[in-house]
Amino acid sequence: MNTAKYVYTTSDSFGDLAVIDEGEQRILSFGVGDEQSVQLKAQPHVLQHAYTQAMMLALLFNQPKRVLLLGLGAGSLLSAFHHSVSGVRIDAVEIRASVIDIAKRYFRLPSSKKINLHCAEAGEFLAAGLDKKVDLIMTDLYTENGMDAVQISEQYLDACVAGLKVDGWLVLNCWGILEDHAKLFKQLNKYFADLRCCESGDGNVVIFAGRQKDLKNKPDLKTLATKLSGQVGFNLQPFLSNLVQVQH
Repeated sequence: MNTAKYVYTTSDSFGDLAVIDEGEQRILSFGVGDEQSVQLKAQPHVLQHAYTQAMMLALLFNQPKRVLLLGLGAGSLLSAFHHSVSGVRIDAVEIRASVIDIAKRYFRLPSSKKINLHCAEAGEFLAAGLDKKVDLIMTDLYTENGMDAVQISEQYLDACVAGLKVDGWLVLNCWGILEDHAKLFKQLNKYFADLRCCESGDGNVVIFAGRQKDLKNKPDLKTLATKLSGQVGFNLQPFLSNLVQVQH
């Protein structure tokens, strides 16, 4: 049985941070009982949380050349994209400089000329405008108290739309279930032709919003999910089974 060991603790203006070692895994925590990120030390690119695994369903609809990650944590999604999508350019935005430092020091955050890290508040970063529009925006803004309300605000969503290419996709990690987000879907309907969601099984609902309609049928998606499962290192099929179209 592995015993949890605190390997690093610190505090910043946002609160406490801790890095916890549990043998095969390493955890980033923002508070007592909080598990912000989990990394399998032998395979740091293989996502461990169900909701992050579900977010990778985005690759069924978009083969991105440019990805914007809003919220870094320990860099799990960044590592997954860097490993799984050949040649992808990644910009990651994180408000806490201490989180960026921890991701580099303790979670083997990849370093590449195609990876840019930005210490900034996500909404302000978006509002300033992107240098180049991106294929895919993944937004996962959380504190020890839960989801940051900014990521479902009208201003924030408008800025996400402005940063996407005409065939781009937005992926939102939200808390709760589908029925909790009627207002959010109404807002997304203004800009997106394709809305889907997946309840990941861990209290999260992942929302996928495409600027253009994806026309793949279920057998095609299942075949593609099998192929992608080999690339990402886990089985995407259970999440695909939970993926539902949101009616406009």
